[in-house]
Amino acid sequence: MGIDSEELCYNLGNAYYRSGYTAKAILFYERALKIDPSSSEAVFNLEFVNNQIQDRIDPVPEFILKSLARKVCYSMSSNVWAVLSVFLLALTLLMLLLFLLAPGRGARRTGFFLAVALFVLTLASFGFAQWQKADYLSGSEAIVMNPVASVKSSPSADTAKDLFVLHEGTKVSILDEVGSWRNIELSDGRQGWVKAGDIEAI
Repeated sequence: MGIDSEELCYNLGNAYYRSGYTAKAILFYERALKIDPSSSEAVFNLEFVNNQIQDRIDPVPEFILKSLARKVCYSMSSNVWAVLSVFLLALTLLMLLLFLLAPGRGARRTGFFLAVALFVLTLASFGFAQWQKADYLSGSEAIVMNPVASVKSSPSADTAKDLFVLHEGTKVSILDEVGSWRNIELSDGRQGWVKAGDIEAI
């Protein structure tokens, strides 16, 4: 019906896990978190199921400031950040009015500095909302769906050599596509090509 929600994806993840489809469960928990990154239930269940998959990949450490910004960004949903940015913008305008209309110099100074601070917070909130929206629309991440997926050196079944194998439930990033092949990257930096049918985009 074209209807999507965090609750729907979360419940589908639960149903697939109880039915023994681990990769599908991970896929729908990830989709639930794309819609609402602050869903603590989806986070808990995803971590629980990820501990049961076969591949153990150590991610390359992310730059600490980017990691901190990402944690703040995904502490709330994009809708909440968008509403917060509108509210902060309204407060910014009120402080500007205080700066322009206040009779005392101290009140005007307070209004000016508060307007600047609130405007910075408005831009940050709007930026976090856009960040989440871009991640949601990108479709650049996927889950390995087949029990075993062979990762090759080039998009060819005949001439390419096997680099390594992945197992169902492993999360990958999609870098490029050529025909029925997808160039993927793991969180530890390894890259290769897999058949499009071996993975499903989040």
